[in-house]
Amino acid sequence: AALAEEARMMLSMLPWGIPKPVGLSDSEPFHTLWHFLGTHWLTGSQMNDMLEILRYKINTNPALMKNRVWGTVLVPKILEAHRAAVTNTYWTAQHLGWLRDLGDDIMQSGAALITSTHLGEITDEPHWVTLIFDMTQPNGVIRYGDSFGTPIPETLLAACHWWMGQHTATNVGLEDLPIATQQDGFSCGLLVDNSQQHFVDSSIPLTDSAEFVNSRLEAFNKISARGLEQVPATLLLHIILLTSMMT
Repeated sequence: AALAEEARMMLSMLPWGIPKPVGLSDSEPFHTLWHFLGTHWLTGSQMNDMLEILRYKINTNPALMKNRVWGTVLVPKILEAHRAAVTNTYWTAQHLGWLRDLGDDIMQSGAALITSTHLGEITDEPHWVTLIFDMTQPNGVIRYGDSFGTPIPETLLAACHWWMGQHTATNVGLEDLPIATQQDGFSCGLLVDNSQQHFVDSSIPLTDSAEFVNSRLEAFNKISARGLEQVPATLLLHIILLTSMMT
């Protein structure tokens, strides 16, 4: 009840028609956060918002600084670079500079790179999964989490191994990432976020399917609160005044 009441309050305070502020992933309208409520399938924008919240948690906790977070653009770019590998342009293409820097960083820092990816381009299935390039381990491990329990597609695995091979001579392994089992057709995005949260902080339990509604409310409340923190005080006061007049 408390989560639902908080969500109702947050929803009433979300500015309609203005872009999401700095601190969230993009400039889509702020009010589109309502997609977290109900049984809506999450888009890349909402997945990136959850990754931004995870990034903020990591950046404000020195104990978590061996973790890196990257948005949903990462894996499509790795797939693109892998497809173009025959041209041998990975180390020279200007538009891949950020990908090279990222690969070097996680290898040299011994860090874990966390991302979410959509399987549509690979399997034609509208499904979100977790990928973690975990270089905190001696030889490195690719951790893959699919809430349906399906193994990593060969195309994706080949691209990930290829990318790792550009930055290390060691044989990077593959392990399953713990993730709750999906029992519907729309909760994969929330379960991906939960698996990432659990990886970063093992005190956060994997989601029980019975708690799915609460997980959605918690995500909506957390992301809305983070966004509202960045809204100029004058605009926020105006929103609060309007809200109080309508209640």
